Amino acid sequence: MDAYSYPPTHPPPTQPEMSHIRQSNNFPEMYPTEHTDNDNSDAYSGVVATNPYNNDNARFSTSTSSLDSNDRLYPFPDTPSASTNALNTQPPGSKPGDDSDEQLADLNTDGKQPRSFFRNRRKACCFICCGVVVIIAAILIPLAIYVIAPAIAQGAVTGSKLQFSSAKLSNLTEDSFVMTVSGKVTDTGPMAATIDVPDGVVVTWEGMTLGRLPLDRISAAPFAGANIESSQVFAVTNKTAFEQFNKFMLTQQDFTWHLEGSANVKAAGLSLSGIQLSKDVTMKGMDNFPSVTIKSFNAPSDHPSGGIAIVIDSNLVNVSPVGVELGDLFFDVLYLNQTIGEVSATNITLVTGDNPLKLSGRLIPQNTTAGLAAVSDMFSKYIAGDNATTTVVAKLVKPSDGGDPISWLQNAFQGTRMDVVLEGGKNLTIISGVTLNTMDLVFAADSAYSPTASSSSLGASFSIPFGFPLKMKQISQNITIFGGGKALADLNTPYAAAQGDSTSGQLTSSIAPVPLVVVPGSEGAFNDFSQHLTTDSSVAMLMKGTASSIAGTSIGDVEIKGIKLSVQSSLTGLQGLQTKPVVINSLSVTGGTTDHMIIQLSVTMFSPSNVKITMGDISFDLFFQGKLIGQVLMNNFTLDRGVNTRQTITNFAPQGADAIAAGRTLLDNFILGKTNTVAIQGSTKSTSIASLQQALATLKLSAELPGLQTDKPIIVKARFAISLGTLFSQKGTASIDAFNPLDTAMKFLHIKASITFKGTVIGTMDQDLTGDPVVIPAKQVVTTQDFVLNLNIGPAAIDSLFKSIAGDLVTDITSEITVAIGDYQTTLDYAQNNVPTGLGK
Repeated sequence: MDAYSYPPTHPPPTQPEMSHIRQSNNFPEMYPTEHTDNDNSDAYSGVVATNPYNNDNARFSTSTSSLDSNDRLYPFPDTPSASTNALNTQPPGSKPGDDSDEQLADLNTDGKQPRSFFRNRRKACCFICCGVVVIIAAILIPLAIYVIAPAIAQGAVTGSKLQFSSAKLSNLTEDSFVMTVSGKVTDTGPMAATIDVPDGVVVTWEGMTLGRLPLDRISAAPFAGANIESSQVFAVTNKTAFEQFNKFMLTQQDFTWHLEGSANVKAAGLSLSGIQLSKDVTMKGMDNFPSVTIKSFNAPSDHPSGGIAIVIDSNLVNVSPVGVELGDLFFDVLYLNQTIGEVSATNITLVTGDNPLKLSGRLIPQNTTAGLAAVSDMFSKYIAGDNATTTVVAKLVKPSDGGDPISWLQNAFQGTRMDVVLEGGKNLTIISGVTLNTMDLVFAADSAYSPTASSSSLGASFSIPFGFPLKMKQISQNITIFGGGKALADLNTPYAAAQGDSTSGQLTSSIAPVPLVVVPGSEGAFNDFSQHLTTDSSVAMLMKGTASSIAGTSIGDVEIKGIKLSVQSSLTGLQGLQTKPVVINSLSVTGGTTDHMIIQLSVTMFSPSNVKITMGDISFDLFFQGKLIGQVLMNNFTLDRGVNTRQTITNFAPQGADAIAAGRTLLDNFILGKTNTVAIQGSTKSTSIASLQQALATLKLSAELPGLQTDKPIIVKARFAISLGTLFSQKGTASIDAFNPLDTAMKFLHIKASITFKGTVIGTMDQDLTGDPVVIPAKQVVTTQDFVLNLNIGPAAIDSLFKSIAGDLVTDITSEITVAIGDYQTTLDYAQNNVPTGLGK
């Protein structure tokens, strides 16, 4: 059988059939009609190639070249598969398509087969793929090593992010410092890598080079980056620029460093050098330390160098992650643009967050008005509980070991200003008590509710929340007086001299005359206050307000204003002026009007109060035997502390029969030298000052009115004359030598008398003298004209007649005399015993 014969079930197709097949399947013609010597036509001439491997991947070609046959392959899916094949020389059991070298050799040793470099499709594909791989590897490996890998590494370094979470500057010198940083590198990519920067990085800020900073090796994990914990010496290469940077960092909210360097990267077994590191690192600045608080402020003593020593416990919050080992700090303290003190702190390392600072120093002596005013205002705010904003200005920073200041740090630090709030003292009680040793009140009708108040002596207990010594020089008050829980009056006093010091805690001063202004609407309460002051032994009052003082200190005379004051005090009351009796020292009848007789009294009263009250003209009602018989007037009256002896005028003017009778008794007793108890009582009409009317109406005094004491009786001597006709007419004449004990002239207008001898009336007279009154000058003796004497002739009369002749007659005279004192007329019931009586004129 021919080697290329077809199986019986498939006879070889004829030429037209093959052509039909090719044409129907749109394949190129498989059987060429022309041959050349070079196309190996003998190998395939007239042959239709079957699928020698019994598969559906048969290839049919019309090319005369084996090379063309491998390049021009077309699928022929419709070619039927033969069950056996002349070329299928596979051993039994082998699978179709399992070609062996022997089979291929047999195939190519047939004299009719073409010779080719490739014997089959698989070997050709294998060689082609290997060639392509070799070519690609030859190109890509150098490309990857020398181009792609560095680019990837540079991109990874460039795309990574560098952050510093904290930084600390320590061991500071002029040219370097140790910089300890913590941070992280992120976005380094999916590969583990180590990054070295052998020469460190150049650090710049705002285009200015600051210095060079070595970096520790960075070992980055895939996708995780790396944490940085490094401590290296930062070499300062530009002190001027670094000084400007530090000043910027101290005062601004944030800053950005630029880091530039050349890195070596190891990743995926490759070592790459010359990778450029260029990173910006932004950190928060210190923002001028916006939160500085004073926890405590004390001024314990005078300072050895002058001024007042101060100690301040404060806290400074550093909002920046940058810490600095500063050393010793020195500051000036300014207030109201005046330098008032200097403080320092030692061995300070600035850290992130809270920085407790213990500052000590002094308030310096002030010799200008503005400086003293600034210190005064600061102390005033502290004492009053108000905040005062001071300014702390950095002056010097130097190493704690006593070395010279580091220029770039000193120049940056110097002039840094921080506003620091000195909180006012809390719950301070500076004045714990006020004692009004004296109080003077001057009332007037037109200022009833704004009397003038003053004090010649007041005392106060005080303490200050500091230990330094001070001496009080002047003091003033702006206070409201409360009584019964209600505001009564305001008292605003100017500065007055004061004495006292902080060691004793006591001061004395005075109050210059100022209005005590009753709070509108509190008039009734003030009336009650005045009444209690008059009747009670003590009157409590609350004094609330502020005081101000000028105190001498080692920094100068400091004025402290707004010292809060809320103390209980009291005034000693008048107790109704009854602690000691009222004494009428003397009585003098000095005249009269048609309405009243004028009597001058010298009265002594005792006031137990420490209040002196001037109340203008006042009057009291005068009572005797319960009957109103007149008024006691006190003009421009001032009731002083202690004993008061005042001249008063009593208008004697009883009205009504009962009052006239009582008044007549009083006068008779007075003329006779008898002491009488009288009552002096106030009323709402006692004063025209409204604020005192209620108070004076409560006064009820009792006094002993002494009788008239004279060295002569009113009737010095009596005379009567008789004749022979008297025995028959029983009428004679009589006259008297009358003495006027008063201090004003007195007129007898009518006299009615009875003369007795040994109890027997020997004569009477009833003489109207209105037309020819007997005028007796003050303290003089006058012999009256003859009065008609009605004799009662009897043994007694005859006996008296003989006695008178002998010159030793004394009689008793009982009389009712109507007198005029000035223009006031009244009747006296006067009786006198043992009156020397003579016969004749």
